[in-house]
Amino acid sequence: MSDNEASKSPDSIKIQSPDDEYKKKLNRIKSKICYYKKKPQCGGVENDKERKEIIEKLETYRSIIKLSEAKIKEFNRINKLVGRDEFN
Repeated sequence: MSDNEASKSPDSIKIQSPDDEYKKKLNRIKSKICYYKKKPQCGGVENDKERKEIIEKLETYRSIIKLSEAKIKEFNRINKLVGRDEFN
C-alpha cells in the first residue's frame, strides 16, 4: 500500500478499542493453538515435545490476555458507576 492509499483509507485512521485488540490477539493465539494441536482444518506440525511446549506457552499467554481483558472491563464498569470516561 502506498502512502497515498494509506492517507485516503479511513480504516487506516481508525483507532481500535482495547476490546478489539484483545479479540484479535485471542483469535491469533487460538489459530496458532489449533495449528500446533495438528487439527486437520488448521494444517499441522510434527515434533511432539517441541509442539507441546509451544501449545503450553500459547495457552498461558491466552489466559493472561483473557485476564487483562476482564480487568479492563471491570475498570470500565467501575468508571461508569463513578461517572468517568472509559479506559482507551
